[in-house]
This record gives sequence, C-alpha cells and structure tokens, in this order.
Amino acid sequence: MNPYNNLPPQQRRIQWLVSRFNGDEQLWQSLEPRRRARRQAWPILSSRHHKALDLLEFAQARPPQDCIGEEIWP
Repeated sequence: MNPYNNLPPQQRRIQWLVSRFNGDEQLWQSLEPRRRARRQAWPILSSRHHKALDLLEFAQARPPQDCIGEEIWP
C-alpha cells in the first residue's frame, strides 16, 4: 500500500521516510511532559540513565515497524 500515488516514483520513498520521521518527532514531543516529570521525580539518576529511559519509553510508544511489502530500492 503506497499512499503517495500522486508523487513521482523517485520521490515516494523519500516522502514516506519524511512522514515517518515527522511522526517520530511528534511522538517524541508528546512524551516531553513525562520526561520532565521523571527528571523531577528521580533527580539522583545520571543523565545517561535518564537518556536510556527516554529512549526505552520512546521505543515502547512507537508502533512496530512492519517491513512486509516494502520495496527495497538500490
């Protein structure tokens, strides 16, 4: 399923990647209040641990990547 049928074939994959990036960016921004609350609740954790928790939360909130039906391009 390709929702970008109005674009030239060379630009469809790029637009798909841009849309996916924008969706990830929007999800990351929506998790911002939880990150701030976690930093206030656990100030003793190092920044490395906070970053690991942020990335773990982001990975859990992100929809699973489905590669079935994707075209592999050269």
